[in-house]
Amino acid sequence: MLRFSDWIRKVRPFIIPTSLKRKLVYVLVFSTLVPLLLIGMISYMSMHTILEKKITSGIHSNLKQVRVSLENVLSNLNYSSQQLALDGRIGKDIYAYLTTEQPYGRKMLAGQIETEMNLLTSTNPNIGLMFYYLKDSEQILFPNLLVKDHFQPERLPVFTELQSMTYYGPHPTYNAHFNRTVMSLTRKMDVPDLEPLYIYMETDNRLVDTIFNKLQYGMEVRHLVIDTDNRIAYSEQPDLFPAGTIFGGAAEQGNGKMIGDFYLFEEDSNQGWRVAAVISASAYKQEIFHWFLQFLAVALLSLSVSLAFAWLIWRTVTRPLTRLNREIRSMTQTQEARGLQLTGTDEIDYSLRRFNDMQKTIVELIEDIKQSERKKSRLEVEKRIAQINPHFVHNTLDTIRWQARMNGQEDIDHLISTLNRVLHYNLGKGETASIHEELEALKDYVALQEVRYQFHFDIRISVSPEQLMLRIPRFILQPLIENALYHGIRDDGFIRVEIGRSGQERIRIQVSDNGGGMTPEEAGQLLKEEHSSRRQQGMGIGIPYVVQSLKYQYGDAASIDIQSAVDEGTTIAITLPADYVEEENEHASIRCGG
Repeated sequence: MLRFSDWIRKVRPFIIPTSLKRKLVYVLVFSTLVPLLLIGMISYMSMHTILEKKITSGIHSNLKQVRVSLENVLSNLNYSSQQLALDGRIGKDIYAYLTTEQPYGRKMLAGQIETEMNLLTSTNPNIGLMFYYLKDSEQILFPNLLVKDHFQPERLPVFTELQSMTYYGPHPTYNAHFNRTVMSLTRKMDVPDLEPLYIYMETDNRLVDTIFNKLQYGMEVRHLVIDTDNRIAYSEQPDLFPAGTIFGGAAEQGNGKMIGDFYLFEEDSNQGWRVAAVISASAYKQEIFHWFLQFLAVALLSLSVSLAFAWLIWRTVTRPLTRLNREIRSMTQTQEARGLQLTGTDEIDYSLRRFNDMQKTIVELIEDIKQSERKKSRLEVEKRIAQINPHFVHNTLDTIRWQARMNGQEDIDHLISTLNRVLHYNLGKGETASIHEELEALKDYVALQEVRYQFHFDIRISVSPEQLMLRIPRFILQPLIENALYHGIRDDGFIRVEIGRSGQERIRIQVSDNGGGMTPEEAGQLLKEEHSSRRQQGMGIGIPYVVQSLKYQYGDAASIDIQSAVDEGTTIAITLPADYVEEENEHASIRCGG
């Protein structure tokens, strides 16, 4: 189960970013979101009020237009029906038609009435079906269009009543050719000595649909028509406001107030009836929601632009930092000052220049340290030579003294001459010498050792004449021969010195013996500069001197290797760069001591 501390440790980098990229992204995102949220809140409150007023004003304006249109319809029905009344031209003819008993006269009047009614229909396009009817006998007279069966005006929704006229709210037409919603009127004619006579007149089949057009609101709207008795005469929302029921009206709900999930708006007529608009909450807030979507799109666009700028700034900053990091890595790997490559950014370029100056200073300090180490190594070598040479002189002089006692004075001249040559070479100046000079000094050294130990050493030297011109470190062969003598040579033992090429530009010096040898551990100890076995007899200064001289003069370009085993002899091999000297020598092979 993940512990709370572990969870905090995992989410901490996302809450408190440590990388430059995340910090830039967080800063730009917050700097974009916070103003957007503040502006969005203020804009939403302001726009919500403005849009609500705009929507409410638009609804009232359209609803007023509906009310005016309905008033015009009623007025037009009233005006048109007056021409059918008794005091109108057609009304007088219908009275004469009903009271005349002569067939011919009735026929002539019927033709004249039909002509007048057709003329009235053609001159008033807002009028649809119209006719006369006798209420008691339910007889329909002179219809201008075909009438449906079972005409029952008492079942129609009463809209309002004015004197002898009754207006009916929207209802299905009695025109047999159509099935649309119309408004209608019945007008009673006071005909003496006759059964009740009424005029029935409808609006055009398309007029009501035009009046209650929902597209003019720009949203889904349902209309209600409330009569003078506060009863719903017409309803386009029958589930919530069924026709024929009492309507609570503005006194209860009020304009713009909600009833369930609907908003209600009303418009009153001077005649006492009202028209209302019922709008669902989703449709009412659609424009506000549309504005919110637009604002959200702008916010997302702004956020995307901020992220793009974050990426651009990150690239602008990280490229110079990457170059600076590359410069640091190059210094740690090569430790060499390289050419300065500027980034074009003043602040980063200033740091690059300072870093480049620091890099040059560090490289110079490293070189000074190397020079100091070389000088230190050289002084150490000179110090060791100065410390060891007195022992060599003491031992040699002691040998001369005993030789003089035992053998007289015949060999003293030869011995002292040899000693002088060795001392002159060993104490000479210069770090390198030719192979010829080194071999001559080695021959004198071996001669002195033969006198000292009263033993003939078989030392075999093999070198080609052209190799004698090469230069090698001074005093490098003597420690190798001394090491072979120190580890012991049997009566039939020998020491072999081989000098030759190793490739085009390297020299290989190999000293081998068949003495007692040593273990690999002892051979490894000889290569250590501080090995205690360097204190040896005679003029020897030990293998550590050779190792230090090679390291001082050639660094890693030279190498030394010791191969040895107990009772199997020892082989020491040195490989170093070739260096020529202008000198000629005819020796092809040199053999010391025999």
